[in-house]
Amino acid sequence: MQLIRTSFNLRSDLPWNVVYSECICAWIASYKDTRGRRLYDQLIRKLPKEINFETTSFGKYEFAGDKLEYNAFLWDHCDYIGFTFAARNSISGRLWKTQVALKRTDRHVLCFVSQDCDLGRDKTVPKIERPYLLDLLAKFQDGDGTIEIKKQAHVLENNEINKAKNALTGQLRNVLPIVYLSCSERTHSLKPAIVAENLFGVAHVFAEKDSSISDRLAQELKGKVIPQGGAIGICFAGEPVSVFNRRDVVDWVEKPETLVQDIFLKILKANLSLKFNFTWDDFLAAREEYEKDLVERERIQKIETLNEMRREWLQAREERKDMSRLVEKMMADLEKVTKERDQYKDEHAQYDSLKRKFESCQEERKTWESLALEADEKREKAEKNLTEAKELLHEASATSNALRQNLDSKIVKNSRNLPLLLPQEPEMYPNEYICQLVRILTIALPNVPLADDSPRTRTKDVIENILAANEDAVKTFRDYEGKKAELEKIARQAEVHGRDGYKVMKPFDMEAIPKGNDHWKIRFKKDERECYLCTEACSGSDNARGRGGKNEAAEITKALLW
Repeated sequence: MQLIRTSFNLRSDLPWNVVYSECICAWIASYKDTRGRRLYDQLIRKLPKEINFETTSFGKYEFAGDKLEYNAFLWDHCDYIGFTFAARNSISGRLWKTQVALKRTDRHVLCFVSQDCDLGRDKTVPKIERPYLLDLLAKFQDGDGTIEIKKQAHVLENNEINKAKNALTGQLRNVLPIVYLSCSERTHSLKPAIVAENLFGVAHVFAEKDSSISDRLAQELKGKVIPQGGAIGICFAGEPVSVFNRRDVVDWVEKPETLVQDIFLKILKANLSLKFNFTWDDFLAAREEYEKDLVERERIQKIETLNEMRREWLQAREERKDMSRLVEKMMADLEKVTKERDQYKDEHAQYDSLKRKFESCQEERKTWESLALEADEKREKAEKNLTEAKELLHEASATSNALRQNLDSKIVKNSRNLPLLLPQEPEMYPNEYICQLVRILTIALPNVPLADDSPRTRTKDVIENILAANEDAVKTFRDYEGKKAELEKIARQAEVHGRDGYKVMKPFDMEAIPKGNDHWKIRFKKDERECYLCTEACSGSDNARGRGGKNEAAEITKALLW
């Protein structure tokens, strides 16, 4: 159950390490629990004093069931960081989870804070209180539109009628709601200072100095619903004012905190449908896009590296061809000079020079051939890297799809499934596993042993609850029960191997096949190994006495169905 959901602006120059050390760590250090301070002190000792979020973008720290996680990244020219702290209360058993998401823009750091808890063993809604974390974050706040976020109430003086009108009509460009305390002839329904302190970081509190402001507002805002005479209004930007009277809460005089809790619940209910500038879902969506972009950039980098290696290999191959042509030309020249050497004695020097060049070219040719072999090896290695890159891309795509399914699944509320997996063996007919499981539960239900000291047993209640929660599965089983009864009826009449028999066997995907001795065997079509068989009655005497059909129906029920 979500108890706190709020968003406000922080300074744009706020470093993430300051948020971590002065807000997150300081809040955890102040966390209270009946288990004692010792466990939280040990958790704090495990946390580093500073974290380089540029080099270490993800981290998780756990101790005694409490866990702090963070994730930081840069996406679309904006810095993001998210913190999640989970702690379980040892007395109530409630799991409290607090999420903080931050996004740095040119103007502000958009801050979103939410706090959830389960109902615990007693299944009661806990008292809603703003976490101390909001006080620590608010030290770096950058205002909310034209309104300062503060622990004190904004007391409206008689000359601030325009400010009151803008608050009631949503003209102050605020994101947080405004709790408007109208003044009766004597006083307010609640003390503005107490309400402002309780709602600090969740809502602004505007309080009229006296009832004359309400009178002037009633004249200037004719036809609009506004809080008057001690009534309380909750104002959201662009939404009508929600007005409720203190007398709607029965015990507000003796227990003013009851009225404060009612205000908390109304704000929370409205915030669930209110679109903040930045939420935890926006943070998750940005992280998903960042991870997809990271995978794509790695893929492009590998492709560019591969292309560069391919260009180098092609260049080396062309140079090897040029060198081969040069060597062939020099060899032809050498051969020509060799033939003319005896005739031209004076050209021995030229011959020796050409020979040295030839030997040098041979060495260079060997060098280029070696380079060509090395280029071939690099090409083969590059092709292997390309294959691996394609496999990594496929795995990354699968991971991206899983992240999207995980994000979509967070939207679905109150959906639970039993942790059961389908066996590898396929069903012999549609909905076979559902029918068998429901049949097992219906057989087990009347056979659950009863306890002498207890009017009910947990096992029986669990079976009944599972059957009640799966009405579609039970209905499917009842449909197949009727089809099974029709099959047994045909089997008793020894007419399975006939038109009516094939008709009633079709829902169970069965067939009758000949198997020697003039007998027909009944089996599942998918049962190629024939693990489950029964024999159709064919004896005239058996059919006359009805014994064969009864045996056949019983065998079908035992071997193939239930």
